Amino acid sequence: MNKEEKIIQKQQIHFENLLEQINKTKNIEEKIDLAIIASDYATYNNTGYYYSTKLEKIFVDYAKSIKIELENDYKPNTFLHVLTTAFTGGGHTRVVEKWIEQSPKNQIHSVICINQENFEIPKKLNNAIKEKNGELILLNNDNLKDRAIELRKIASEYEYIILHTHMEDPTSLVAFGTEDFKRPVIFYNHADHMFWLGKSITDKLATLREYADTITIPKRNITDSFMLGVPIEAKDRQIIDKKIAKEKLNLDVNKKLIVSAGGSHKYTPMCGKSFVDYLLNIIKENNNIKIIIIGPSPKEKLWENAYKKSNGVIKTIGQVDYNNGYFDYINAADLVIDSWPMSGGTVMIDAISCNTPVLALKNPIGQFDYLAKSQAYCKTENELYKKTKLILNNEDFKNNLVNEVKKNLEQDHSVENWGKKLEKLIETTPKTHTVKDISNEIENKEIDNAAICLNYIYNKNFLKKHYNKKFIYKIFYLFSKYILKNEKKAYEYLKKYCKYI
Repeated sequence: MNKEEKIIQKQQIHFENLLEQINKTKNIEEKIDLAIIASDYATYNNTGYYYSTKLEKIFVDYAKSIKIELENDYKPNTFLHVLTTAFTGGGHTRVVEKWIEQSPKNQIHSVICINQENFEIPKKLNNAIKEKNGELILLNNDNLKDRAIELRKIASEYEYIILHTHMEDPTSLVAFGTEDFKRPVIFYNHADHMFWLGKSITDKLATLREYADTITIPKRNITDSFMLGVPIEAKDRQIIDKKIAKEKLNLDVNKKLIVSAGGSHKYTPMCGKSFVDYLLNIIKENNNIKIIIIGPSPKEKLWENAYKKSNGVIKTIGQVDYNNGYFDYINAADLVIDSWPMSGGTVMIDAISCNTPVLALKNPIGQFDYLAKSQAYCKTENELYKKTKLILNNEDFKNNLVNEVKKNLEQDHSVENWGKKLEKLIETTPKTHTVKDISNEIENKEIDNAAICLNYIYNKNFLKKHYNKKFIYKIFYLFSKYILKNEKKAYEYLKKYCKYI
């Protein structure tokens, strides 16, 4: 067993010990508080688990204990999209926006955000909701029970519920973990590569790529998922001449431009390999190019070093507004290369919509089907270098690749074809909600390459951000109050069970 596997095995033991500690706790409120911590831990510290029967049961039992009166009547042809948080950046909220935009005009689509905090609501999401005569609803209660009650009441007025929630968020489980709630729940599996809560309340699981089944079937014991995919823009993007786009951005029109876009974590160096190293090798093979990375901060050490080593050829520019400036770079690019070791499927869709050629290097957590089944998907580093050179210098190769990927994208993700799949999804979704008893299932907790990759990335990038001081103090308080009744012992316990302390 290698070092990375041992780390996950250790975290697995910590998680299981925490579950055992929760099982010994008698008070239901204490159980719930500790279950929240355990869910959070399993999400951001890979344990080999992709779901937990014990955690699901705790939240479902809690849901069943909450009795409220609900309206039996609902408004036909209405859909409620449930998000934990809507973001201005990234593909997560873009999917919801496009889903609503491309739905039939006779449907009403509303969005409820469980924990929006101070995050700005994307204008495009707001506009999409208004066009479909829906509502934007924000829950502002810090208490899980009160949030779940409010969500349950509001959702009972809609015909279908669609979950786009964060992996560790138990609110929907507590809201819909009872058959007193009748409306069917569709779970959109946007984080197919991670642990998540919600299997017990899922009436229909919609996935975004075929690769998801390599996890969904063996790791979650779900065999009837529906391959929905991701929607693309309803209208073609305005394609700007590359020379004009480069001039607009004050870029040298005589240089070939390579662009990549994604959050900092998607470029995390891993196992001695780095996306920056790939870019440096590309520079050796191709003269007269410029490389711009959208997303990471220029102050990050990885990208500061990249700038120096490349003599300024590689430059990261931080975040760029999706609706104001982002597509200028996509249009100006002669090539868009997917992030590595984590892919960014919606970025690739954006590039393809602008007739910009794309390449993606094989990664441990899979790729969207429209790329994986095309020549844009590179199985080796040498293939990536070779095809980069061809795209930048061979017009026929570039055009053939663009046409092939566009055709693949059209087959699964176009407005018409995705709309047909969406219609089929609704047709095959049960009309009445049921809560599944999964307490007798045995989770497959085998450690694989994807688990190792994800654990490394999330531990490296998210833990310090995710476990802020407020959260640390919260779990410190809970462990002190409910388990040890002693702050000194609680701190030692936390150091043992939560490696981020």
